[in-house]
Amino acid sequence: MKDPSVSPAAAVAAEPALKPLSGPLQALSRLGSGAVAGIIGVSCTYPLDFAKTRLQKQVKLEYTGVFDCLKKVRAQAGVGGWYNGLRPNLAGIIPEKAIKLAANDQLRHMLRDEHGHLSIGGELVAGAGAGFCQVVVTTPMEIVKIRCQLTGASMGQVVSDLGLRGLYRGYIPTLSRDVWFSLWFFPMQAKMKEYLLHDTDSEGERMAKSFFAGISAGCLGAAISTPTDVIKTRVQASNGGTIPSVIRDTIREEGMSAFMKGWKPRCIAIAPLFGIAIMVYDIQKRIVRSLGYDPES
Repeated sequence: MKDPSVSPAAAVAAEPALKPLSGPLQALSRLGSGAVAGIIGVSCTYPLDFAKTRLQKQVKLEYTGVFDCLKKVRAQAGVGGWYNGLRPNLAGIIPEKAIKLAANDQLRHMLRDEHGHLSIGGELVAGAGAGFCQVVVTTPMEIVKIRCQLTGASMGQVVSDLGLRGLYRGYIPTLSRDVWFSLWFFPMQAKMKEYLLHDTDSEGERMAKSFFAGISAGCLGAAISTPTDVIKTRVQASNGGTIPSVIRDTIREEGMSAFMKGWKPRCIAIAPLFGIAIMVYDIQKRIVRSLGYDPES
């Protein structure tokens, strides 16, 4: 039991200083935390991502919404059909989320001033930089996942058909989407946690607030980046389609509103995915602190 005569400030001062992690251990800690967070998040939200891809690809009305899509796929292929493309997504999400979350943390640490303060500009640069760093992994993961989701083909078959060069089709729209999403997501969730989290919060309250910050920022980022996601999906789903041709054909055949196709399932999938990812990532950083090390060193 804590001594009530000891003030909170004195209690904090009495706590032993956290030891800094060495460079390799710090990198492994951040990458490992990001990987675990990504796996848990994707496993919980994948059917929604599957429906989002099919809704974005359709030109003629085949599905009226998320649940109509899932219902029709279940009737044709069973519940397992919802998980077409899960294997490449899990294979890619480990390095993708690890790089994204770890790069944002590292850039935020590097961009702080001598007083530990990070400006709004620094937050935006760190977020955009995280999106830039992940694209080398995201592009092949996305195109294989999309081809599996649309055709039901195996991961090995899709990789074999595409070849190494084909795996990076849609690199530019993927880069645009990831940078634009991360530029909004990371600063917003960080500011929300600064406002919501308090030293007196219980572990359960901290988890809930981290989850809420991740969900809110993820929903906003997903909605704002939907047009670039639609372009990316159509470029990667086509055989030789370019960004200008996809934009031109989409406007001519469906109008400007088509660039927001799938925004609802995208928000529904991305929001909890990043809510879970940020919550798990924060929990793991607190575990590192409990072991006597500073995960932010």
